[in-house]
Amino acid sequence: MQKKEIKGRRPNNKKVTTKKSTNTKNIKKRIVTNPKEDNQIKLILLISFIAIVLLSYFTLGTFFALLTGFGIGIIVGVAKLLDKCKEGKKTKKIIKIILMVILSIGIVCLVGFTIFLIFIKINADPKYVTSKLETQENSEFLDINNEVYAKLGSEMREKVTYDELPEVLIDAIIATEDSRYFQHNGFDAPRFIKASMGQVMQKLLHKGSNAGGASTLTMQVVKNSLTNAYATKGTEGIIRKFEDIYLAIFKLEKDFTKEQIIEYYVNNHYLGGNYYGVQEASEAYFGKSVSELNLSEAATLAGMFKSPIYYSPTVYPEHAETRRKTVLYLMKRHGYITEEEEKIANSIPISSLTSEGGTTQNNKYSGYVDTVVEELDTKYGINPYTTPVIVHTNLDRSKQDGVNSVMNGESYTWINDKVQAGVAVLDSQTGKILAIGNGRNIGDRSANKKGQWNYATKNKRQPGSTAKPLFDYGPGIEYNNWSTYTLFEDEPYTYSNGRSIQNWDGGYLGTLTLRKSLAYSRNIPALKAFQQVDNKKILEFVSNLGMTPEVCSTGYTYNPNTMKCISKDGKSTEDPTRIHEAHSIGAFTGTNPLQMSAAYAAFSNGGYYNEPYSVSKVVYKSNNETKEHNSDNYVVKRKAMSEATAFMISSVLQDVTLNGGNPVNVARKTGTTNYDSSTMESKNLPWDAIRDSWIIGYSTKTVVGLWYGYDFIDSEYCLHNVPASVQKDKIFNALVNSGAMESNREAFKQPDSVVKVGVVMGSNPPKLAGTYTGNVVYEYFKKEYAPEETYVEEKLAAPEDFEATYNRLTKKVNLSWKAVSTSGIDDENYGTFGYNVYFGSTLIGFTEKTSFTYTPTSSPYGTYKVVATYKSYSGIKSESATYKLEEETTDNLELQYTGSTTIPALTGALTLSTSDFVVKNNGSTVSATIEQCTPNEIKLTGRQTITCTIKYKNKTETLTTTINVTKEQESETQ
Repeated sequence: MQKKEIKGRRPNNKKVTTKKSTNTKNIKKRIVTNPKEDNQIKLILLISFIAIVLLSYFTLGTFFALLTGFGIGIIVGVAKLLDKCKEGKKTKKIIKIILMVILSIGIVCLVGFTIFLIFIKINADPKYVTSKLETQENSEFLDINNEVYAKLGSEMREKVTYDELPEVLIDAIIATEDSRYFQHNGFDAPRFIKASMGQVMQKLLHKGSNAGGASTLTMQVVKNSLTNAYATKGTEGIIRKFEDIYLAIFKLEKDFTKEQIIEYYVNNHYLGGNYYGVQEASEAYFGKSVSELNLSEAATLAGMFKSPIYYSPTVYPEHAETRRKTVLYLMKRHGYITEEEEKIANSIPISSLTSEGGTTQNNKYSGYVDTVVEELDTKYGINPYTTPVIVHTNLDRSKQDGVNSVMNGESYTWINDKVQAGVAVLDSQTGKILAIGNGRNIGDRSANKKGQWNYATKNKRQPGSTAKPLFDYGPGIEYNNWSTYTLFEDEPYTYSNGRSIQNWDGGYLGTLTLRKSLAYSRNIPALKAFQQVDNKKILEFVSNLGMTPEVCSTGYTYNPNTMKCISKDGKSTEDPTRIHEAHSIGAFTGTNPLQMSAAYAAFSNGGYYNEPYSVSKVVYKSNNETKEHNSDNYVVKRKAMSEATAFMISSVLQDVTLNGGNPVNVARKTGTTNYDSSTMESKNLPWDAIRDSWIIGYSTKTVVGLWYGYDFIDSEYCLHNVPASVQKDKIFNALVNSGAMESNREAFKQPDSVVKVGVVMGSNPPKLAGTYTGNVVYEYFKKEYAPEETYVEEKLAAPEDFEATYNRLTKKVNLSWKAVSTSGIDDENYGTFGYNVYFGSTLIGFTEKTSFTYTPTSSPYGTYKVVATYKSYSGIKSESATYKLEEETTDNLELQYTGSTTIPALTGALTLSTSDFVVKNNGSTVSATIEQCTPNEIKLTGRQTITCTIKYKNKTETLTTTINVTKEQESETQ
């Protein structure tokens, strides 16, 4: 075998040659180690391992000691794998590098986690103050003058002991909140891992998770009373969660029994309204002591611990019912109840559980307080009952006191104790909620079916005609550049699907300006306006105003800020559908005074929408941390429309209301909604019953929104159309006079983009009046769309030979007349030539013919008129031709003689003339033609019969009468 030479150099740089045998390639390199030194290293590592585990056990507990040991075991295992990775192959080197990286990361993580746990202990120990479990600082609510008007906190609770709690409530809470409560030591590791993994998968897959919550009852007590309950996200949330775990295991569970911890849990929990703890909540919601709760009530109450407002049986009974089903299912699953008991408890309606009489926190500002509490929860994630805070609110006590005086009957006399109302008062420039009228008789009754319901903020009622500026005329002015003059035909009309639409009075007023259409609240022009604007633009307009139209499928809610439909769980979205045409007259469900007031505020302030808010600033008492509304996180403000649109709508709605004798410039719109025919029939409602009555009024500074009506349907207690209109006006005026709206003479400012122009009424397109002395109206136009052409006067002759007859068989009135000439008048912009037909002052139709058939809904008798005109241009029209149709009665004709009854002595004969006779019908003299009478000469005395032929109503009649004839005495000659 040949030798292979390998060349190299020695340190002395002399060239050398060495020889290597070719059969040495299978000889492995060996590392010689000292067994004694190796055993010493292993002993040191073992002692270190035991020391670290013991340190973790005494400082952090069994769980974390085991976790530390497990981590070290992983590191040792990785080290063994590294030891087996020998040199020689490229893949083994890569594996070795990877394992080295993993080992390094593991060591760093273990050290970091250990340091983190030590930090948690050091940070959490000072927070363990057991006195906080008994009492807690109050939260304070301040008004706009920084004066405290409400305090909220645990001092308002009524404590109960474990022995006073019914077994069904304990079982319901354990089954729902912490099923292994009596088995763990304050921390349920399997549940924690499951919940954490579920939350991770939820974020990765963007799907809901049913992994449950990670906090045990003990941890929840710690969170509610000792740590920062508001820290739920980011680093703060992680730190707080581990502080909860540490304090639950090593403090609370060691110092208190399981029964005592449950007492803290049920007594320290906020449960909606102003209710703190299960005893007060039980009395408020169910009218009984907590010890008397049955299974269904206990399940309802236990379900509220997750979200007291969302699952409130009085505020959201449908949510409470769904939550109760979940609680009862879990109770059955964990063996506390049978399937039959579950079914029976679920069959009881939530409405039948809630009490009609209990206790409540009787604070005259409770309606506003509830509004603030809900905003703190939804916007800031703060529960002021468990987290002590100082809340700077926008409450204006003078306005709130004014609202209260109306709601409680001091400054207005209500028709009865059952009728309800909701009032919202906003600063129109900023969106600040200044006062809330949450309902009548709320303060002196408990959380019954109506007790916690806020009629100002939670109502979902149809807005009626108050929707017309928002869905019809506002978008038309904004996007179609309409003016307050823009003309609409109030005439028989249908929706796009062919269903007819009626005005409130059943009649039609013909050609109307936008101003009159909105001021008179005509439904048909409103629908036409809605149809003439791009549907997507209408959605954009009302979304910018914070409105929530019916554009989502079942299970989704419309978000006006994103213009998307969001599912109930918030995990999916969909695009909105078209806004259906019934929105044009406010026939959609629904809205409330607060939402409507915020939308109308944009008309007041030049076109800006400000999301209404009651909280200006929050200060945490624990660390003085501050959260202010005036930041990008909380302010919702956007340009919703142009100044021109806002001003022109305000001009149409403007009115004057007296405030203590001082004029207040107010623009306002009323609205009414009706019951459908099936409800009217099934509930036996009176013919004039209405469902809702609205007024939204605003000045340049303040908006007042009022809803008025009943929250139940009853034939005895219902609003009647005309009286309700009077009542709501009186309520609104009482609110203004009591101080809800300040005395303010300031007028709505006309922007430079708007001009006021005199135009000939009926001209279409509008024409300047010039020297025209007829019907001229002055209306507002956007400057760039103002008319420039001057009107040239033209006239039409009045229709002739106008007649009206009534057919009793067909019950129709037939009208006819001669055609009118349009010679010399030719303008395609005038539209179709024809005739407007009126009954009294009400337009009953337009026709191109010279006849018209009318079917009256009541008496057909009265004055009919016909006017020659153009359908699209009423500026050219004739004088009216009139005909008075009178009711025909059964004729009872009689002939009466009015002449002399004495035969002259000179002639010896009495000569009769037709002029000596009159004809009467039913005792009244009528116009009839007496053609001839026989005899025409009488010579005999005594009773004589005369017969006359007459013509009456184009009929020939023969009448007779009798006269007593005497003879004149002859004079004697001397």
